[in-house]
Amino acid sequence: MADLSTADEDVAFRRATERVRARIGFAAHVGIYLSIGLLLLVLNLVTTPESLWFFWPMLFWLIALAAHVAVLFGPGMRAIEGWRDREYRREIERMTRHRASDGDDAETSA
Repeated sequence: MADLSTADEDVAFRRATERVRARIGFAAHVGIYLSIGLLLLVLNLVTTPESLWFFWPMLFWLIALAAHVAVLFGPGMRAIEGWRDREYRREIERMTRHRASDGDDAETSA
């Protein structure tokens, strides 16, 4: 693998950290989904065993879970990273221009 500059290593580490956190968040989302599903099933069977309704809220939650999968493992995550990186660069350029114009003002007023 080619040697990376310190800045590139920092960016790579930050992205890797974010991706790992996103995967941990997804695993937590699945765990909560399964736990609540089990709780709703038990509640359904205890209160109204003749009518199974627990799967309706779980179905809608499953749609949200599928969206989470699409963002995490699909092109969504890379698109978000690209957008964020462009915004970082734009903000740094704005701050640099602002600092440069402040420096020019200080020199002319002296």
